Amino acid sequence: MIKTYRYSQGTRVKVKRGRFPMDTALIGRTGLIVATDDYRPQRFGVVLDDETQIRDFHEDELAPLTATGA
Repeated sequence: MIKTYRYSQGTRVKVKRGRFPMDTALIGRTGLIVATDDYRPQRFGVVLDDETQIRDFHEDELAPLTATGA
């Protein structure tokens, strides 16, 4: 079975509550996917708006932003 990424690098995303515990201050924040991991295809490196560090998120903690920002 070949695993693929749900989102590609460069995708704008919004953080949502997933199955893992997280800082609730992150929920609703937006950012840009800048990294993927070949060994963990469900994990994404995201730089949130107004930050410079890369944060690690599971795919169920992210939702793609549409052209309308939803």
